[in-house]
Amino acid sequence: MSACTPAEATGLDAILPAFSALAALRREVAAALPDCPLEIPHDPDAFAAGEPLLAALPAHRLAPGFLAAAELMLPRLGEIFPALARETTVLGQALAMGPRTVEPLLSAYTDARQEDIVLLAGEMGLDHRALPFLTHEILAAVLRRAAATLSPLADDALWQRASCPVCGSPPTMGMLKDKPDPSEFLISKAGRLMLSCSLCGHLWRFPRLKCPTCGELSHEKLDVLTVAEHPRERIHTCSTCKHYLIVVDRVDQDEPLDLDVAPAGLAHLDAVAQARGFTPICPAPWNQFPEGDL
Repeated sequence: MSACTPAEATGLDAILPAFSALAALRREVAAALPDCPLEIPHDPDAFAAGEPLLAALPAHRLAPGFLAAAELMLPRLGEIFPALARETTVLGQALAMGPRTVEPLLSAYTDARQEDIVLLAGEMGLDHRALPFLTHEILAAVLRRAAATLSPLADDALWQRASCPVCGSPPTMGMLKDKPDPSEFLISKAGRLMLSCSLCGHLWRFPRLKCPTCGELSHEKLDVLTVAEHPRERIHTCSTCKHYLIVVDRVDQDEPLDLDVAPAGLAHLDAVAQARGFTPICPAPWNQFPEGDL
């Protein structure tokens, strides 16, 4: 375990209020969405082979929920992020055309077809940098509603991957928690590592001493950076693939942690990791820094 200096891990507090408001909006909209169950055929063998529960869900099945969430979210997103007020209005007008607009957008986003997203943004008259963010936040509300139903099917004993077992997205952060078996905890007080999905919010177990990006297992290649004043805030790094994951140690901690807000509040650690040449496992608005700011 290595240390970073307090000077490296300061500032960036200004982003927290906006992303706190965003997290609250995401939960509010997810709770307000009309019931639209995503009935999926559950294949334990396919799941054990690495297929997320929602892997085969076509875009048209998500479209009704997405349109309902967009109607609720877009005006509020424009208030939370004034610089995006125009984009939220334009996207709302485009989505008013219904499935013929939203289905190509969802398909391009879920398949990570960046060229198609840029093309769609141009057709809608949107900044192509804003469209993925707005799409992500609207879809997040829809899938968080679905994850509440599907999470019991995501068996940690069968899933050993760093992508979300529900929707297949990367983790936004990790959390060390007490082990449920007291005898297991007595053997090692480091706790078990839980990863938090960046899209649907599902929490799942992952091997603690393994790189979530490349699977590196060598202790010589894996490191943990900490700040003396905040030892429970950690940066897990891998020198093989040069990626990092922010992890919070919650072993022996009883107070709740808001995993929707915490990543933005730890952006100072992202700055430290990136200044040392590491790349985030999951790029997010709060961990993108202009050149010269690190």
